[in-house]
Amino acid sequence: MLIIYKFSEIRVPLVPKLSKCIYNGRLEIWPSKDWELQSIHSFEVLEMVREHVSTVIGLRADSSVTDNWATTEIQQVNLGRVYAASIFYGYFLKSASLRHQLEQSLALPMTDQGNNLSQKPSLQFPEIKARLKNLVLGGVHNTQSYTAGQDSSRQEDLENLRQYVMGFDPETLKRCAKLRSKEAAKLIEKHCHALFGDEKMCKLENDALILTSFSSLKRLVLEAVAFGSFLWEIEDYVNNVYKLKDN
Repeated sequence: MLIIYKFSEIRVPLVPKLSKCIYNGRLEIWPSKDWELQSIHSFEVLEMVREHVSTVIGLRADSSVTDNWATTEIQQVNLGRVYAASIFYGYFLKSASLRHQLEQSLALPMTDQGNNLSQKPSLQFPEIKARLKNLVLGGVHNTQSYTAGQDSSRQEDLENLRQYVMGFDPETLKRCAKLRSKEAAKLIEKHCHALFGDEKMCKLENDALILTSFSSLKRLVLEAVAFGSFLWEIEDYVNNVYKLKDN
């Protein structure tokens, strides 16, 4: 209910069961609410969300109105997987961006004292692996190598969320991506089943392709990312009142 309330604050109704959005054999979700769904993110997070949208549905960030209303076909079961993956991505981005803000706030005092200290600050950031596996990062495919001697570049990386995330070692990446509570995992499962139906039933009963517009796909993906972001906030809030079960 708290997540629904967060959506109501930005005046975005959640998409109902998909069968209610199909008209004349075509899935259409209207209005798009793109601006409202993107307004909850910071500039750096929004850049990564747009990359994710472009990757999973194949629509460029600078696409025209004509491109948005072009049609495509997708299996319902695959659409459900894209939606669920986008929830996880939104959850991950929220976790990573807050971690980024924290490390920035810790690094600033060190920078201010740099001219007065003859030795390196005691705060040590995690050593960076040479390569980063692409885990739940929809649009981040490039890998970048780092060495322990590149301390001077770490402060610059901290200023950019995308580069900061690229610098995660596998353990940090896994920690930020993992759902913290069993209740959150169950909530995602129930929500996706309510929207798309049970995956096994989809395979058995509905192998037909869904005809839809890129605009509707974008609406679903942006909603899912927002859902994941809100889930992180609400999970943290509720856990302070009712102890949730560790996942």
